[in-house]
Amino acid sequence: MADARERLTRLIELANDNAPEKQQALAFELCDLLSKWPTRYPRAMREPFEALLEKVRRHLDAHTRQMIALRLHADTETALTLLNEFYLDLPPDLRGPILARNAEREADAPAAEITGREVMLVAAARKASGRDLVQAFSQLMGISGSTAQAVFDDVSGDALAVACKGSGISRTTYSTLAVLAGAEASPAALCGRLAAFDAVPENGARRMLAHWRRAQSASGARAA
Repeated sequence: MADARERLTRLIELANDNAPEKQQALAFELCDLLSKWPTRYPRAMREPFEALLEKVRRHLDAHTRQMIALRLHADTETALTLLNEFYLDLPPDLRGPILARNAEREADAPAAEITGREVMLVAAARKASGRDLVQAFSQLMGISGSTAQAVFDDVSGDALAVACKGSGISRTTYSTLAVLAGAEASPAALCGRLAAFDAVPENGARRMLAHWRRAQSASGARAA
């Protein structure tokens, strides 16, 4: 136990150096540790290392996040909360198992929302574009601007389907948003976007959306 605590203390000290190359090195070291967990370390000690990697993620570039996400995804011992954190960094075809694991925890998921949000989202999509649309989506869905941007940048439509289905938005409204947000997409890409909604498990989407909202709340608390 002492060995694990000493290593955690050293890694936390490294985390205080915000230089990009230091943060990247720290992220890979944490990833290696978690994916090759020493048998002499108590499994209960994984959580603080996972929490530290979640914190470091905010300082990583997109390419590094994608590499870390792939390595975590390949490890069957990776905690679901950590996989949720890196969900948007994975290729769409690898995200399904994460939503499935979230769906298995249905009892913990909040109920789907039935509100006037659908009307407001469609109105915003019709009137706004680019950054304005992302900002409106962020506010209406209760997620951070960076998460909202990642949702719209996902050409597969998977992330948008997760956000919409997770908040109880109908397939019709999702389709309208997918079309308006992907006006420049090819016909084939647009068909893929429209099909994404049915492939997303509702319970898993609710939990993923709840995770994104908790991240936004935590970010707001840090900024206060």
